[in-house]
Amino acid sequence: MVPRIQFERLKGKIAESRIVLVNGPRRVGKQTLVGNSLAELGEEYMEFDASDKKTRKQFEIVSGTLLVELFKGHRHVVIHEAQYLEKLQDMIEILLSEEINVTLILCCSYQPLIDEVLREVLQLQGLEFTLLPPTFYELAQKNSLPEEEKLLETRLIYGNYPEVTENLAHAELTLHEMIQEVIFTNLGVTDRINKGDKLLRMLQIIAFNIGEPVSYNEIGEKCGLDNETVERYVDLLERSFLLIRIPSFYNGQRYELKKSHVIYFLDNGIRNVLIRNFNPVFLRNDIDQLWRNWLISERIKWNRLNNKTVEYKFWRTHTRQTMDFIELFDGKASAYKTSWEKKKKLKFPALFKSSYPDVAMLTLNRSTYWGFLTKK
Repeated sequence: MVPRIQFERLKGKIAESRIVLVNGPRRVGKQTLVGNSLAELGEEYMEFDASDKKTRKQFEIVSGTLLVELFKGHRHVVIHEAQYLEKLQDMIEILLSEEINVTLILCCSYQPLIDEVLREVLQLQGLEFTLLPPTFYELAQKNSLPEEEKLLETRLIYGNYPEVTENLAHAELTLHEMIQEVIFTNLGVTDRINKGDKLLRMLQIIAFNIGEPVSYNEIGEKCGLDNETVERYVDLLERSFLLIRIPSFYNGQRYELKKSHVIYFLDNGIRNVLIRNFNPVFLRNDIDQLWRNWLISERIKWNRLNNKTVEYKFWRTHTRQTMDFIELFDGKASAYKTSWEKKKKLKFPALFKSSYPDVAMLTLNRSTYWGFLTKK
């Protein structure tokens, strides 16, 4: 099992809190992490799976008395796929306000339907965790840094999901199953996708164009959806931890793209299964796209692990000058260009340098990436 950075902190919050919310995509190891935390604490627990209709019916009406009866004296209760519960917010508020001796651990593969005030309370108290596919750092902790560097090309192709890294021989089948689950499974209690075949085509179009400014209208024309539906689906898939959407960086300079977005995938394996291409790196003509997607997703995962609130941007002009990735943190900005080739010299755009002289500009290749992925 890959050692997860959040394990000790999660265990501590389970030991001392009434509510713990664990978000993250399916098959990322939420159930394993929670189970191991409770095992180390020596606690027995009760489990529910809210993806089951009978389970959801049990929670259609919630009150302090009914919850006590339902939990049957268990001190710890785990609800998997809790985003399907319509009364989830009511349940959380009851447990926070009433004297019920229960720690409720909610595992969600889609952002649950709770209001922003309650979410802020959970976040401020450190009670919300986001578990994503293991980072390069976590995999290196398990396999050693030299070994993980040897596996770098494999990670670019198959990604970092636990089932994939543990069993590469069945990686393609696992990834096919995962994308089917995402596309043909209802996401949350109110957000559903009823055009799975068209959604698959939409994702394939995005996968072939990662890192390029998106036009919802063009995507919609190619896959048979209107542009509003395309944008809604992208939003839903971002909230289900599949996609990363990054807006443009601009301050009114001439030629800058102002209201554009680029889209990446949280995991390279998901991207490659969509385009049905698991060829090795030396046979790829999209290696720079793979490299950029992997770097950006790894950096975003690392910042989340370290509880850093960071803004992410990209920069491009109508004349196709570009900076691939920009981080805004603590009043400072860092801009990056990426290249798989170690010896390739990248030029920074003259317009960017003159417009943003205070922004640090760096190159990310196979010689420089490690510090970027672990920089706090």
